[in-house]
Amino acid sequence: MMKDHLNGSYTDINECQKENGGCHPNAVCSNLEGSRQCQCKVGFSGNGFNCTDMNECKDQLICHWNATCTNNPGSYVCTCNSGYKGNGNYLCLDIDECSETPQVCASSLGYKGCKNLPGSYYCTCSRGFESNGQSCVDINECESNTCSSYAVCENTKGSFRCTCNSGFVGNGLACVDINECNGNNECDPDAACINRLGSYECSCLDGFVGDGRLCEDINECATLDICPLTTTCVNTGGSYYCDCGSGFIFNNSQCHDLDECAASLCSPFAVCRNSPGSFSCQCMPGYTGDGFTCLDEDECHECSEFAKCVNIWGSYSCTCLSGFTGDGRNCTGKSLLLHFKSVFVSLSKLFM
Repeated sequence: MMKDHLNGSYTDINECQKENGGCHPNAVCSNLEGSRQCQCKVGFSGNGFNCTDMNECKDQLICHWNATCTNNPGSYVCTCNSGYKGNGNYLCLDIDECSETPQVCASSLGYKGCKNLPGSYYCTCSRGFESNGQSCVDINECESNTCSSYAVCENTKGSFRCTCNSGFVGNGLACVDINECNGNNECDPDAACINRLGSYECSCLDGFVGDGRLCEDINECATLDICPLTTTCVNTGGSYYCDCGSGFIFNNSQCHDLDECAASLCSPFAVCRNSPGSFSCQCMPGYTGDGFTCLDEDECHECSEFAKCVNIWGSYSCTCLSGFTGDGRNCTGKSLLLHFKSVFVSLSKLFM
């Protein structure tokens, strides 16, 4: 206070008028009678002589949950996040970009439609396309090895095509090897077909020469001394043999007699006699024929007229009738007269 010497009174001095009364720049100076008071402004904390900014954003509930708090000296600001609108303090509403933003997903850029999301949106593309952020671009499915490893992948606009390689069959996504050896192929009839993965090979059989698709017989008989001088070389398809002539067989570089009897060429009722280079068949006793075919011979004409004959396979038997004696081939009676008499009596009884 300042004293008036004329009348002896005191006058209050407003300290706040000079340099804010010594208070902090972020404080309010309040003049009092004979003094002053310093108080930090709203948004600051301290004793008035020293004031520091209060960070209101530390309070997570001070703004809307879809807003961002920004601290300022002595204050703060709540701003709705991108994709939301409102005051930020207690109201932040989702912005429907699909309806509020014209041509946000324009079909001219290849987009199929727009899908709104909380605080955002995305543009939908047709199947086979994807968004690069500016437009829909074709997906190259071939880069992801969609097709079989035995197929060719062809990328098309919005799709792709898988085609099995030659020698394989399937839908392109899965391809299996075709076994050409089980069906039509270009191998020669005298070649072996060897199936390979996606293909096949032809190899001429032994005794033939060529590329497998065309095989020609090798004439081994053109090779000098391939057979002994006592034989004749006979070329066959894919092979040859040395012919010793009828009745002989070639074995171990030599000609050997062929035992035709071992092959049972004669009739079962004949005797087979093997000879060098040939053989003969002779029907057994009691049979008649050429030895290859033997039929039973009916020997009953060998028996006596007074004997009973029984023909059997390969033989016969003769038995003298009652009243006669002998070996069947020759039979004699006790009395021929008695025989004729008995015959006469028998006949007479028939006519009585």
